[in-house]
Amino acid sequence: MTEDRTKPFSTGGFFLVQLAMFIPLLNIILLLVFALSGSTNVNLQNWSRAMLIFVGIGLLITILGAVLGVTVFGAALAALREALGNIEVPNGVTIPQ
Repeated sequence: MTEDRTKPFSTGGFFLVQLAMFIPLLNIILLLVFALSGSTNVNLQNWSRAMLIFVGIGLLITILGAVLGVTVFGAALAALREALGNIEVPNGVTIPQ
Protein backbone atom coordinates (compact mmCIF):
# COMPACT_ATOMS: atom_id res chain seq x y z
CA MET A 1 0.00 0.00 0.00
CA THR A 2 1.58 3.29 -1.11
CA GLU A 3 1.10 6.43 0.92
CA ASP A 4 0.40 9.71 -0.84
CA ARG A 5 3.55 11.89 -0.65
CA THR A 6 1.52 15.04 -1.27
CA LYS A 7 -0.74 14.55 1.74
CA PRO A 8 -0.35 17.49 4.17
CA PHE A 9 2.23 16.84 6.86
CA SER A 10 0.60 16.77 10.30
CA THR A 11 1.19 19.26 13.08
CA GLY A 12 2.35 16.45 15.36
CA GLY A 13 4.80 15.28 12.71
CA PHE A 14 6.32 18.76 12.40
CA PHE A 15 6.46 19.02 16.18
CA LEU A 16 8.48 15.78 16.40
CA VAL A 17 10.76 16.87 13.55
CA GLN A 18 11.39 20.19 15.33
CA LEU A 19 12.26 18.33 18.54
CA ALA A 20 14.72 16.17 16.59
CA MET A 21 16.35 19.33 15.19
CA PHE A 22 17.53 20.23 18.70
CA ILE A 23 19.90 17.24 18.77
CA PRO A 24 23.33 18.19 17.36
CA LEU A 25 24.60 16.23 14.35
CA LEU A 26 21.35 14.27 14.18
CA ASN A 27 19.66 17.40 12.84
CA ILE A 28 22.01 17.67 9.83
CA ILE A 29 21.71 13.93 9.13
CA LEU A 30 17.92 14.09 9.28
CA LEU A 31 17.79 17.18 7.08
CA LEU A 32 19.92 15.43 4.47
CA VAL A 33 17.80 12.27 4.63
CA PHE A 34 14.52 14.19 4.39
CA ALA A 35 15.79 16.47 1.60
CA LEU A 36 17.32 13.74 -0.57
CA SER A 37 14.94 10.84 0.00
CA GLY A 38 12.48 10.11 -2.76
CA SER A 39 9.89 8.63 -0.42
CA THR A 40 9.63 11.55 2.04
CA ASN A 41 6.50 13.70 2.23
CA VAL A 42 6.83 16.56 -0.27
CA ASN A 43 6.13 19.21 2.39
CA LEU A 44 8.82 17.82 4.70
CA GLN A 45 11.22 17.44 1.78
CA ASN A 46 10.83 21.09 0.73
CA TRP A 47 11.12 22.30 4.32
CA SER A 48 14.33 20.27 4.75
CA ARG A 49 15.80 21.74 1.57
CA ALA A 50 15.00 25.25 2.79
CA MET A 51 16.62 24.53 6.17
CA LEU A 52 19.77 23.20 4.45
CA ILE A 53 19.96 26.43 2.43
CA PHE A 54 19.67 28.42 5.68
CA VAL A 55 22.42 26.31 7.27
CA GLY A 56 24.66 26.91 4.24
CA ILE A 57 24.07 30.66 4.33
CA GLY A 58 24.74 30.69 8.09
CA LEU A 59 28.03 28.83 7.62
CA LEU A 60 29.15 31.25 4.91
CA ILE A 61 28.32 34.27 7.07
CA THR A 62 30.11 32.71 10.06
CA ILE A 63 33.25 31.95 8.04
CA LEU A 64 33.25 35.42 6.48
CA GLY A 65 32.78 37.02 9.91
CA ALA A 66 35.59 34.97 11.43
CA VAL A 67 38.03 35.83 8.64
CA LEU A 68 37.07 39.50 8.75
CA GLY A 69 37.28 39.56 12.56
CA VAL A 70 40.73 37.96 12.63
CA THR A 71 41.95 40.36 9.94
CA VAL A 72 40.63 43.46 11.69
CA PHE A 73 41.84 42.30 15.11
CA GLY A 74 45.28 41.47 13.70
CA ALA A 75 45.58 44.90 12.06
CA ALA A 76 44.44 46.65 15.24
CA LEU A 77 46.91 44.64 17.31
CA ALA A 78 49.76 45.48 14.93
CA ALA A 79 48.88 49.18 15.04
CA LEU A 80 48.72 49.10 18.84
CA ARG A 81 52.06 47.34 19.07
CA GLU A 82 53.63 49.91 16.75
CA ALA A 83 52.15 52.79 18.75
CA LEU A 84 53.37 51.31 22.05
CA GLY A 85 56.82 50.69 20.61
CA ASN A 86 57.39 54.43 20.35
CA ILE A 87 56.52 55.13 24.00
CA GLU A 88 59.16 55.23 26.68
CA VAL A 89 58.19 53.71 29.98
CA PRO A 90 59.50 55.34 33.20
CA ASN A 91 62.89 54.14 34.47
CA GLY A 92 64.19 53.78 30.90
CA VAL A 93 62.39 50.49 30.22
CA THR A 94 61.18 50.13 26.64
CA ILE A 95 58.66 47.71 25.22
CA PRO A 96 60.41 45.08 23.07
CA GLN A 97 59.54 44.99 19.38
